[in-house]
Amino acid sequence: MRIGLNILPTVAPGEVPADRFYAECLCLCEAADTLGLSHIKMVEHYWHAWGGYSPDPIAFLSAAAARTRHVRLVTGAVVPAFTHPVKLAAALSVLDNLSGGRLDAGFGRAFLPTEFAAFGIAMDESRQRLCEGVTAVQRLWTEKEFRWEGTFHRFGPLPALLPRPAQQPHPPVFIAATVSAETFVWAGERGHHLMIIPGVVGHDRLTTLLDLYREARAGAGHTIPARLHLSLHACLAGDRVLAREAAERHFADYQRKQLDAYATWRGIGSAAYPGYEKMEGRRPRHPARRHDRCGNRHRGGRGRCRGGAAPDRRALPRRRTQPAPAVRGRHPRGGDAFPAAARQ
Repeated sequence: MRIGLNILPTVAPGEVPADRFYAECLCLCEAADTLGLSHIKMVEHYWHAWGGYSPDPIAFLSAAAARTRHVRLVTGAVVPAFTHPVKLAAALSVLDNLSGGRLDAGFGRAFLPTEFAAFGIAMDESRQRLCEGVTAVQRLWTEKEFRWEGTFHRFGPLPALLPRPAQQPHPPVFIAATVSAETFVWAGERGHHLMIIPGVVGHDRLTTLLDLYREARAGAGHTIPARLHLSLHACLAGDRVLAREAAERHFADYQRKQLDAYATWRGIGSAAYPGYEKMEGRRPRHPARRHDRCGNRHRGGRGRCRGGAAPDRRALPRRRTQPAPAVRGRHPRGGDAFPAAARQ
């Protein structure tokens, strides 16, 4: 298991100006690189205080590429429905080259009605646009004299896309999947990796979805080991009391802004997103309370959960060539920037 940072902004202009937010996030990226963390991941969202400061993760990660040398740079995720595949393939290829081949290309469907309305895209088309968009991007990265005859875009034949990705034949492809069995199965059949948020669905449901993914992947004959990105909230502080107090405060702010974004589902229904109109009423369990129960399990055994093995510290990143750079300000609303585990 590897540990990185997942930047999902929960900040409004009246709280932190955008230029300061990006500067602080880039300082966090430098610190993550120096401390040997695995990756930096950034989402694509628009309009709302929940995610609205990251409308262009490729641009931000390009800036991060210039400030780092080792961490993987993860689009978590870009939305093919909102971008022409030629533009998306070219921009991702530039990022892969700027970073020296450190891109993990993550793609997702999007799910907020305001975003689809802004781009004039029907929500019911989102799954097909994701599938077609990812396939077109992969082929643009690898083929010459390429012609695309899709449902939403038609172009070509075209010469080889320039620049070609630094990673050959192309960067690793991840698919953001949440509750839809169809997305898990499609990602498995195509041999893509996964990005998930465990807190969104229950343990039993997530286990079933991951089993479907593994079965589809094996059935399609893919032998390269699957990789899994998990995004989890965490709060670090000098002691347990301070960590709990900070977690309560920051998670309440995160949840309020998240529910404000979810409120855009009021009065809207889509067959492609069954049950999403009820999202505003779903209040996720507080991470500090979940961790408290886990903390109780740790009592009586250092580094060991009841019924489980001690973590293998050899798998943790150890590279640290110099002290971590100081990060100006506490940056309380940037993730806010919360850890993401990448299982490889």
